[in-house]
Amino acid sequence: MGMLALTLSSNVQAGSYESVVQPPVTYEKIKPEWNNRKGLRFGYSYINKGTDSGKLKNPSIFTMGFEAQQTMKGGDWLDLLFIQNVTIGGLEQSLIIPSVNGLVGFEVNQRLQLGVGMNATLADPSGEDNYFHLVTAAGWTQPAGAFSVPVHVVFIPDVNDYWRLAATTGVNW
Repeated sequence: MGMLALTLSSNVQAGSYESVVQPPVTYEKIKPEWNNRKGLRFGYSYINKGTDSGKLKNPSIFTMGFEAQQTMKGGDWLDLLFIQNVTIGGLEQSLIIPSVNGLVGFEVNQRLQLGVGMNATLADPSGEDNYFHLVTAAGWTQPAGAFSVPVHVVFIPDVNDYWRLAATTGVNW
């Protein structure tokens, strides 16, 4: 052991260590690039056990509304996505059933959208005051010149099995 220490120390000469100062690490601040879309939506929603409440004559309801989308450019193929949506349904049954959604997710290649978030509605068919739900959505947006056409599928689970499934389309500008 003494020999090893002697050997290692004999290879070090006085003054052979130089102080190496590394420059501070700096990161280039990249200003996020945001894109905004907005547009009208319409489609159909199916409410499981929707006629149980006595208010709906049919569990399938027509929906229409307005949606705003913001995307933050993330790179070549993946962007961050925020969606806000206000919808009313039930007009064909002489009802107004409002719904508000807020989602966060990803947009792949400026076409495929995947999101999850919160749904709020003033109607609870179970009568147990369950007005807030999880919402999940997947969709495709096809460019069409000065505007684009989105097609989305939405699923909203419910603790009392009044889940909703919707298909919507519309126009963005």
